[in-house]
Amino acid sequence: MQIPFTKLQDQYQDCKPQIDNAIQQILDSNEFIAGPTVEKFEQAWSKHVGAESCASVGNGTFALTLALLACGVKPGHQVITTSHTFISTAESIKVIGAIPVFVDIDEYYHIDVDEIENKINHNTKAILFVDLYGQTPEIDKLKKIATKHNLFLIEDAAQSTGAEYKNQRVGNLVDLTCFSFNPVKNLGAIGDAGAVTGNKNLVDQVKMYRDHGRKTRYDYETVGYNARIDCLQAAVLLEKINIYLDWNAKKRHIANIYNQELQTVTPMTRPDCVHSYYVYVIQVPYRDGFIEYMKTKGIGTNMHYKTPINVHQPYFPYQACPRAEWVCNQIVSLPCYYSLTPSEQAYIIEHTNKWSKQHS
Repeated sequence: MQIPFTKLQDQYQDCKPQIDNAIQQILDSNEFIAGPTVEKFEQAWSKHVGAESCASVGNGTFALTLALLACGVKPGHQVITTSHTFISTAESIKVIGAIPVFVDIDEYYHIDVDEIENKINHNTKAILFVDLYGQTPEIDKLKKIATKHNLFLIEDAAQSTGAEYKNQRVGNLVDLTCFSFNPVKNLGAIGDAGAVTGNKNLVDQVKMYRDHGRKTRYDYETVGYNARIDCLQAAVLLEKINIYLDWNAKKRHIANIYNQELQTVTPMTRPDCVHSYYVYVIQVPYRDGFIEYMKTKGIGTNMHYKTPINVHQPYFPYQACPRAEWVCNQIVSLPCYYSLTPSEQAYIIEHTNKWSKQHS
């Protein structure tokens, strides 16, 4: 049996007529960069997540960078974040000259909220937290800390589209929420795309920064970026908004079966969250050997993420995060796409359990 780690084609096939028609309309209209389709997507996404406003951007990394700029983060400011995430979280801080301050992780692989206040000083401007793997940290606690220290709270929701915290959909829980619609995400475009949602005044700043620093066509107020979404991506996302929550529900069903059947360390789910399961991550003994073993059985795996950001040279001086550093030697992601069949999942479970039993 051959089981790839992911099957991106399925999202397209599930709504192929609608996507093909949407793309054709863009080609026929010559509406490529800005215009009604982008505005329609921004209105639809704002409504979907319950946010005041939305700024679509070219990718998730731009979403993070422009959100930080909109919150007034400048060179020399410190931004508290997690080391266990994709590189773009910390990269967005560094690229504008600010300093990422890393906090270790808790048992959910999230930033350890109880350690944040130990890292705050007079240069701290914001907390940039990550909904790693598809669920949020304890946002209420984060809000209390941010309010107490007058900090902006920015959510990296690249992995949590459609997730919920205390019956509220991710996208309107903090000052600004940043999304990625990379094709591998639960809600994926056909190229790079992203968005920032939240406070309207802050989102308006994001819109200025994404378009070369201008508010009107000939009025440039600051140095900005060419960070706009293209209309093809907006058109595709508009069609997928109508169906992706069903895909999320199927992924949760698959994850629940893994949780029940796997005989290894499985991910913990917060009781106040609805998980999107962007990826399904377990801990296994002798991880590298496990990956090779699964490959011999035709099963694709991945690592999210092999090394924490704090150990990479561009992010020195080194800041110790021992729990993240230990976990990153253990974790591996199993196939969890929504079209995974019961027989495929049973085959994955069989061989995962066989390895765990032999190497426990």
